[in-house]
Amino acid sequence: SRQIADPGAPQHSQTLDAAASASGIPVTVLDAYHQAAALLRDTTPGCGLRWEVLAAIGKVESGHAAGGAVDAEGTTFQPILGPVLNGDGFAQILDTDGGQWDADAVYDRAVGPMQFIPSTWANWGADANGDGRADPNNVYDAALAAGDYLCAGGRDLADGDGLNSGLLSYNHSWDYVR
Repeated sequence: SRQIADPGAPQHSQTLDAAASASGIPVTVLDAYHQAAALLRDTTPGCGLRWEVLAAIGKVESGHAAGGAVDAEGTTFQPILGPVLNGDGFAQILDTDGGQWDADAVYDRAVGPMQFIPSTWANWGADANGDGRADPNNVYDAALAAGDYLCAGGRDLADGDGLNSGLLSYNHSWDYVR
């Protein structure tokens, strides 16, 4: 399995600390974005995913894992759950995971720092931190899964049309793309 190098010890710590300070992104979360993009450069070289794209999604979806509320391995202290997808103001998506990730056996909810619907996580989930478990509540796992999802189908995210296509597949909204 592909995995990110030692998520408990962020890479290039002085550089990363400075970048985290300058960007306002918590260091562990920023490390997850950087490492996912770096791994995808190696495994999916035609994709052109930049860490900034993952950071933009992470900011919109969860405020960078609720302001970096993660342990040293990148797992959120509390689950990050989106609204209940019961058709009241949002799409209706009946439960696809037996409540495993979203604690709801009737309707789905987006989960984790990158806000995956459980059925999407079932297809794209990644074990980036090498703990033997693909966990949408782990920022390393979620960032890599988001990158894989964005790069799917041979998309070139360095190209404006490819990036737009990837972002629209993640969330079908031009406001989201902007």
